[in-house]
Amino acid sequence: MNKISIKSMSIALLSAFVLTACGDEFLDKNPKLDVTEADIFASEKLIDATMAGVYTRFKTSNFAGGNIAVIFDNRGDDFVNTGNNTYAHSDTYNMTVGQTSIMNPGFFQAGYLAINAANTLKENLENRDNLPISEAKRQQYIASCLFIRDISWYYLAQVYSLPYAYDPNSKAIPIHTEAVTGPGHNEAPLWTISEVYEQIINDLNASAIAALPAGGGSSIDPTIPSQAAAHMLLQRIYMAKEEWQKAIDEGEKVTGFTLSNSVRDMFDAPYHTSENIYSLPFTNTERGGGNPASYISSGAGYIDTLNVRTGIVTIPAYRLAADSRTSFIKVDPANGRETWYEKYDEYSTPLEWIHIFRYAETLLNLSESYFNIGNEAKAAELLHQVRSRSIPTGDILDVQSLTGEELRQAIYLERRAEFIGEGIRGLDISRRAEDFIHPAATRTNGKWDTVVVATPSNRTAYCWSLPSYEILVNTAAK
Repeated sequence: MNKISIKSMSIALLSAFVLTACGDEFLDKNPKLDVTEADIFASEKLIDATMAGVYTRFKTSNFAGGNIAVIFDNRGDDFVNTGNNTYAHSDTYNMTVGQTSIMNPGFFQAGYLAINAANTLKENLENRDNLPISEAKRQQYIASCLFIRDISWYYLAQVYSLPYAYDPNSKAIPIHTEAVTGPGHNEAPLWTISEVYEQIINDLNASAIAALPAGGGSSIDPTIPSQAAAHMLLQRIYMAKEEWQKAIDEGEKVTGFTLSNSVRDMFDAPYHTSENIYSLPFTNTERGGGNPASYISSGAGYIDTLNVRTGIVTIPAYRLAADSRTSFIKVDPANGRETWYEKYDEYSTPLEWIHIFRYAETLLNLSESYFNIGNEAKAAELLHQVRSRSIPTGDILDVQSLTGEELRQAIYLERRAEFIGEGIRGLDISRRAEDFIHPAATRTNGKWDTVVVATPSNRTAYCWSLPSYEILVNTAAK
């Protein structure tokens, strides 16, 4: 880990300096040529900028700023990666990511740089006296740092570990709970997926969450960690552990939000609706090649195209003309085929926000959780809330009348229809320890066949290998 993390403090501080360099002092005749650690923590403005630098680390295009959605959609079954370009995640799609795969080290490095930036700022805020900020802001920033490292661990664990539901003791990722600011921190044993989840739960305790901004909808800034965002992360963790009542408890604490009038509202400017819980905003200078539109939009050509053989859009009840979500489907004019799902479509000017948590997920998470404790009526009512938003009339499926396995499958399928293009499908497959299945090139009795590309019993295919450089410098992770 030392190889990628030792520079993180200077990177975070540099981010702070860059973010403030164009302020009132820009034309100072005698500008300060360097910014020391002491300077930063003597200035509220620079502390604020350093916190912003931690957020910037998390939303790099190699990590949460695009790669997360692309990775988990390529692992899922509603898109088809049409090429053999490893720079465009063909090995992610084929479940063949190894130690030296092109996209592997960038994802790993970006995640751990975000974690170390968060740990470094957190420790300085905890250990320094006489900071020029209020105690409330200090506690908020400490809790925000915990949230950033926790959600980073969460996403890393989803590709480097077997699912908790399959093996809670599966080795996952190296964990550093302290900042790496110098030599001697290479050795970091792999924690199990159970240990990672427990650390996240311990980090996001009641006092930490209370320090984050409360409220919902228009009353909060959805671009920074909030109490609702922390409850959403914990809800995902408890669902992965199949602790359904605890997942319900976390979901019920997400209040003040409502569904927007249309899913499209969240993916067109200004991108902020009453549904946003935690989203990542961008400027032209912040975006790189990891933007989802660089993979799934028509502007990108044929990279990740819609699975029109066996995907969710081949199921009649999830491909209704009355369903407003089908407006994201774009036909290739060259051949008349439905080819792209343009939820993210800003290919040339990529300003679209990446939505990490939105209220539709809260409701569908609650629906699945209530189903699993036997409250099918509540599960169906929550499912109906989400589905009727996009299909207010003309629905051929009465979800409120469903029970048993039909209701379960309707919840699963609605998640696919609602979140296609956002990476949730790949997360759901892994969370439930299901096989990863892709469309085949053959038919049987007129229907397209499928092929299992990875099963939890085969870790080599199901999980990414740690990058080769991590194995080289961190012998405890072998």
